[in-house]
Amino acid sequence: MSANTTLDMTTLEQLSPLIRIFAHPLRLRILDFLETSKTPQRVTEIVGVCEGAQQAIVSQQLKIMRDMGILNAERRKNCVYYSIKNSEILYFMGCVRKFDLHVESQAHTPTAEL
Repeated sequence: MSANTTLDMTTLEQLSPLIRIFAHPLRLRILDFLETSKTPQRVTEIVGVCEGAQQAIVSQQLKIMRDMGILNAERRKNCVYYSIKNSEILYFMGCVRKFDLHVESQAHTPTAEL
């Protein structure tokens, strides 16, 4: 499918649940951490970067993303290690970073008086 192809409603309806995954800031934080860490991470390490979120909440978000096929979960002894399963997600995270840089640069640009 080329970038100029119009998506039909059936495709959009199928993509909608996946796109909703990215509507939660905690999920974005988890994906950002897993992408930048480059190696599978234990739940405790993921909780550590989730700024005050309880482990139960983080685990719930990890399960949602695992069930959607975004994350891998690998049990090693008493620990579960998570990593990004679908590398296409990295393109999305790149867009998020570019948008953040754009918003940040707009915030520092003087605006004309009305």
